[in-house]
Amino acid sequence: MLHYNHHQANPDIPLDVVELIMKELAEDDEMETLQSCSLACRHFRSICQQHIFAAIKLDFSKRPFKNPLAPRFRRLVDRNPSIARYVRSLDYVELFDSKRGAPVLRRFSRVNSFTFGFNNFGPLFPPQQDWDRMSMSLKTSLCCFIHANHIVELHLFNIENLPMSLLLHFPALSILDIYQVNVADSSLPVTFPGKEVTPRLSSLTVRAGTLLTVWDLLGPGFEESSSIIDLRQLKELSICTQEEPGAMEIIHHILKTTENIETVRLAGTLVSFAFPMSSLSSLPFLGHSPALTCLGNIASALSPGSLKTLKLIQFSPMLESADEDPYLDLTKELEAISGRNVLEEIIIDIDIETDYTCTTDPTKWAQLDDILSMENGFPFLHRVDLKVTFWCYCELGHKEFLEKMWDIGQNEFSRLVATKQVEFTFNAQVELI
Repeated sequence: MLHYNHHQANPDIPLDVVELIMKELAEDDEMETLQSCSLACRHFRSICQQHIFAAIKLDFSKRPFKNPLAPRFRRLVDRNPSIARYVRSLDYVELFDSKRGAPVLRRFSRVNSFTFGFNNFGPLFPPQQDWDRMSMSLKTSLCCFIHANHIVELHLFNIENLPMSLLLHFPALSILDIYQVNVADSSLPVTFPGKEVTPRLSSLTVRAGTLLTVWDLLGPGFEESSSIIDLRQLKELSICTQEEPGAMEIIHHILKTTENIETVRLAGTLVSFAFPMSSLSSLPFLGHSPALTCLGNIASALSPGSLKTLKLIQFSPMLESADEDPYLDLTKELEAISGRNVLEEIIIDIDIETDYTCTTDPTKWAQLDDILSMENGFPFLHRVDLKVTFWCYCELGHKEFLEKMWDIGQNEFSRLVATKQVEFTFNAQVELI
């Protein structure tokens, strides 16, 4: 319990100690306690507000009675503009097709993590908001906000025809996360002072439906002069692809661009169908897109530098046939880097959709045990997780499949189980859709 003297201007304990206590409360997400402490005295109020308002979510896509915070905070900042200087992380979600502006964005000047996108009143798959249909007030407020703040982490979602050049005005940008975003070579509504800077990313997360956008941002031929983003110093890559043409080829090019990658996470479904080249002329390797596969797309793409830094691979495919290699040739890629890697963790999450199945041939599953148990092949490896999830509408009727999978887990990974160097876990389960 903190005590303070009502008759003195200062609390009985040093303010630096109070600051440490409040920081601990904030890290434990004790917001109610912080709010109570802020009422103790003006010194406590200032310290507590730094944490209470450090991360703010303004979601105008929800109905007011479900999200009263957004309009309340906007009114609070209008009355007391100094509150905005405490905000370091800001989520701003606008209602799809809203014509209002966002003057509240002009209040902030110290935000370093920013989320911006569009949603609708509760749909499972909200549409993308066309940049050209956004109100001019919102676009100019957004540009002013970008110029006034030092954005290091950026999350964008559900935006169509976003001007590519906008990303050239985030000079400190290091972390980029995009979902359902495509870009256009169009002009901005305001003129930014200073020169354009290509942000050097350390982390890139590409969610479903956005992988082709990365191709556009890298520019034709991946020439540095035409690139909107610089991936050479990328440390973390996380990609989820869903029926996107040429997915693995694009991933191959991204990995080839990097020089010191540390973490690679890949997830996606199989795609094997033709696309008209007229609509995808910027992708010269496309015509008929092959099935999602790791073969030839990972080991050969890793630079000598990345082979010395890559510590974690997580692969999460969605299988659709019992004829497929359950690892989609990841084991062949691991074999190709055997003896010249510093891998520490390998995580494989295999999903199987309703009405599909996967192989229960023990020899195919044993590939992982064979490759990872090669002498001096993976000297730094200490964790291997393998999980198989069958997604269905009911839990009945899958007992035989699960029994076969558990039998595989108990009998086909004997060397991984036996080694003391590697923590190996296997799990097979049914999950309801």
